[in-house]
Amino acid sequence: MASLRLAMPITLPAITRRHWIKGSLAAAFTPNWVKAVAAEEAETWVLFSDTHIAADAKLASRGTVMAENLARCVNQVLKIGQKPFGVLLNGDVAFLDGQSEDYSTFLDLISPLRENGIQVHCTLGNHDDRKQFIGAMTSPQDPRPVEGKHVEVLSSATMHWVLLDTLKEVNKTPGELGELQLGWLDRTLLTCADKPTVIMAHHNPQDQPPDAKKLSGIMDSAALFAVLAKHKNVKALIYGHTHNWSHKRHADSGIYLINLPPVAYTHAPERPSGWVIAKATLGKLDLELRSLNPAHKQHGEKVEIIWTA
Repeated sequence: MASLRLAMPITLPAITRRHWIKGSLAAAFTPNWVKAVAAEEAETWVLFSDTHIAADAKLASRGTVMAENLARCVNQVLKIGQKPFGVLLNGDVAFLDGQSEDYSTFLDLISPLRENGIQVHCTLGNHDDRKQFIGAMTSPQDPRPVEGKHVEVLSSATMHWVLLDTLKEVNKTPGELGELQLGWLDRTLLTCADKPTVIMAHHNPQDQPPDAKKLSGIMDSAALFAVLAKHKNVKALIYGHTHNWSHKRHADSGIYLINLPPVAYTHAPERPSGWVIAKATLGKLDLELRSLNPAHKQHGEKVEIIWTA
C-alpha cells in the first residue's frame, strides 16, 4: 500500500468508527500519513465547487435550492461503487458571506460522506469567512504554514494535490494569493517533483483587464503562472468561481485549466450544475462531468490529462 500525506487545515475527517476517527483527526491536525490505494489501481477522487450553502436549508437562489443540490451530489457520490479517496470542495462553501450557521448546515449535509469513511477537504472562496469557517470546521491546533492563509497538500501513490487559498475579502469578487503564499507554493512544488501535481484554487486565473473594475479572478495570476512554469510536474490548475464547466490548456505553459461546475446554481440556464469524478493512475488523470441533469448534453463529458504530455 502507498501513502497519503495530509498537511494543513480544512480537512474534515471521516467519522465511521471510533478508531477511524482517532486516526483521521491526527491526520487532519498534524502532518501525518494514512494508507492509500496501491499504485497500480485507479485512485478515485470527487471534485465539488461552489455549494453556496445557507443556514436555511430551504433557501433558494436563482431558482435553485442549494442544499437540495448538495444533498443530491452527496447521494450520487455514495453510489459510485469505489469509495472515493477524498472529496475536494473548491470554495464558496457558504451562500453569501460565510455565517457560522451556514457552515453548520453544510456539515449536516455532508455528514453522510464522513459517516461512510470519506474525508472532505475544502478551500476558501470569496463567499466564505475565514474566521467563521475555521471556528466551524478546523482545530486551533491545525498548522498554518502561510500566515493568514489556509493551504493543504495531499500526496498519494500516483500524484500530489496542492490546495490554495485565494480568499481576499469576504463577499468581494476578486481573489488573491499574495507573495507569502506564492513563495510557499514555489517551495512546496520542489518537494512534489517526484509525482504529477494538480493545483486547486477557488478563483479563476485571469489576464489583467484594461479596466481594473472588471477584474474578478486571481489578481496575481501572472505571478502564479510564473511560479507554475518553473515546475514541470504541475499538470493542471483546477478552479471554480465562475459557475461554468469548461476545460482548455494554458497558451504558454500547456497546463490544463479546468473550471469546475457549481454544485449550486449556474449563471446561465444552459450550463450544467453538478460535480466531477477524477480517476488517477500512473499514466493520467481522467475527469468526468456528472451533471445533476443526466439529460444535459455535457453529462458524462470527459477530460484526459496525460501526465507525460
